[in-house]
Amino acid sequence: MRKSLILMSTLALSLGVASAQDTTPATTEAPAMVTLSDVPAGHWAKDAVDKIVSCGLIQGFPDGTFRGDENLTRYQAALIFYRLLQSGQMANCGFTAGDMTTITNGMQEVSTELAAIANRVTDLEKLTADQQARITALEDKINGMADMSANADVTALQARVDALEAAVKNIPAGPAGPAGPAGPAGPAGPAGPAGAAGTSATVTTPAPDTAMTPAPTTTVVIGDTMAEPAMNTSSLYAGVSVGARGSQDTCNVRGNDVRYCVTAGAMIGSTRVIGPVGARVAAEYQPGGNAVSADVNAMYHLNAGGTLSPYVGAGLGLTSSAARTATGNTTDLYASALLGVDYHITSSIAAYIEGDGRYYLSNKGIGSGLGSTAPADAKGFGVAVKAGLKFFF
Repeated sequence: MRKSLILMSTLALSLGVASAQDTTPATTEAPAMVTLSDVPAGHWAKDAVDKIVSCGLIQGFPDGTFRGDENLTRYQAALIFYRLLQSGQMANCGFTAGDMTTITNGMQEVSTELAAIANRVTDLEKLTADQQARITALEDKINGMADMSANADVTALQARVDALEAAVKNIPAGPAGPAGPAGPAGPAGPAGPAGAAGTSATVTTPAPDTAMTPAPTTTVVIGDTMAEPAMNTSSLYAGVSVGARGSQDTCNVRGNDVRYCVTAGAMIGSTRVIGPVGARVAAEYQPGGNAVSADVNAMYHLNAGGTLSPYVGAGLGLTSSAARTATGNTTDLYASALLGVDYHITSSIAAYIEGDGRYYLSNKGIGSGLGSTAPADAKGFGVAVKAGLKFFF
């Protein structure tokens, strides 16, 4: 039995390899001599192919080819076994009845294995078909997504182009240019007929053509112009100043005793607090008498629209200075009146000059300037002048 199984396996392999492409219907007639054109001489399977062709198991394709490199289909295998079992042509190949019986028994013994192999092949074919269906579905989905993405990109680009075209159409036209020069005057018309003798001829002068009269042009002057600095529209400002304040006592200035004392000060304010009325806080230091003054004033600026801006102000203040009759410092109260003018150098810087009148309600300190001979409760008036810079922001 082992010998018959080996023989059957060898025969089945030989027939399967050599008969891979045979699709010619079965016949019971004696096979005609067939020559297969695509099996070259010297090929390693040449003898096997010639043998099974002579036995009638295969006849090749209608065009006379063997096509040995193609796969064997189940239909082709069924045709080969059918010829092997039913046609009786194996007798032409030198097999005896005993050999045929051995081959048949061997095929029956491996029929279970052949059936299992057939089932596995069927499962593999079904699995391959399922995988191919899934691959096809994935390809269709990917192609659909690509088409949707392309369509979305085209739609977005078209929307942007439409928006740009609408924006270009809505750009306002620029101002019209100056009118061009008038064209030359037309030729003169023919002269009228002469009047009759003894009578006067009437000549009609046509009215001037206003359409041909050139319109007056506007002269444009190109060159350097001196523009006035713009008035600052900011209301807040800060400033610094130097000045001199009159005193009935003497102050030492550069080694000389004079009737005025040098001062230095700073201020911060606003030109508009309540309507046109502003406010200012100022402080001032007077080295003579070690006096420090601080006041608050209500201000009114007369903005005329030019570089000069006059202003007036009034308020109250305190002066702290060395006491006249005791050691230490003392304080005197005063009412102030201001008159000045700002000169705007730029839109944010102005130079100013200011006159400051103070009416002191007491004379307890040297800083009042009322003199050492006046009593502590004396009242008096003093004047000062100062100049400086203001910075608007």
